[in-house]
Amino acid sequence: MSLHLLADERPAPPWLITHSYEDRDAGVLKSGKEAEVFLVERVGDDGSSCLLAHKRYRPRYPKKGELEALGFSKGTIYRADSVYSAGWALKTRDRKALEQNSKFGHELAAAAWPALEFETLDKAWTAGASVPFAVELTEDGVLMEYIGDASGAAPRVASAHLSTDEARAARDQLLDTLRALAGAHIVHGDLSVYNMLWWHGRLVVIDFPQAVDSFNNPHAPDLLYRDLHNVHDWFVRQRADFDVEQLFVELIELLFNGPAADILRKPRRRL
Repeated sequence: MSLHLLADERPAPPWLITHSYEDRDAGVLKSGKEAEVFLVERVGDDGSSCLLAHKRYRPRYPKKGELEALGFSKGTIYRADSVYSAGWALKTRDRKALEQNSKFGHELAAAAWPALEFETLDKAWTAGASVPFAVELTEDGVLMEYIGDASGAAPRVASAHLSTDEARAARDQLLDTLRALAGAHIVHGDLSVYNMLWWHGRLVVIDFPQAVDSFNNPHAPDLLYRDLHNVHDWFVRQRADFDVEQLFVELIELLFNGPAADILRKPRRRL
């Protein structure tokens, strides 16, 4: 692993081994569109150990046999949607390549997504959001806290079979995390009950490569509005309703550090 970084303001979890250790591959946890998540066992020289998740982004244009050699199962297409990359500080040439979905644009996005996810997780953790702790930015992804135990990863909220009381607890935790994210000017950008985990009464929001900064990306309010609607219907079915419009106004005020009246004069649109 490389480029070891830790959040400065909120301490690292006490279980994390940070000195004199070896990281060992322990299998594949999840295969997704843009990345795969591998289980890593970190073993300390003193015999202590902890489990981590290594989210690795696949090469966009792999050579023959390269994916297999790197441990990946199949190819992918990196998302280079201008809605998400609007806030990226890019040169004109790079911006044009990204918008045209050229090979160079895909390579640019492939390098940007892991760094963005690491930085966002680090910022979200520091703000107090319930997200995995970002341990390291690696050459091809992010090493982070593993949510689960040796018997398996935590289930997604959508498939966790929560009771009504648990669903309401999950809702309350989600709203607290959304407030923490908004206070840090973060909009998830792709929120759903499939990228929230439930583990021993704790809700954890995951998958942040498409997150946007409210001050840098003009689409942030629309993405936030979509995020809220994406999860609202599921919580309604679990008898854990919340007021989307009221929450949206509250989060907008946190995102932009002030009254929501001006930003809300513009009609919201679904992205």
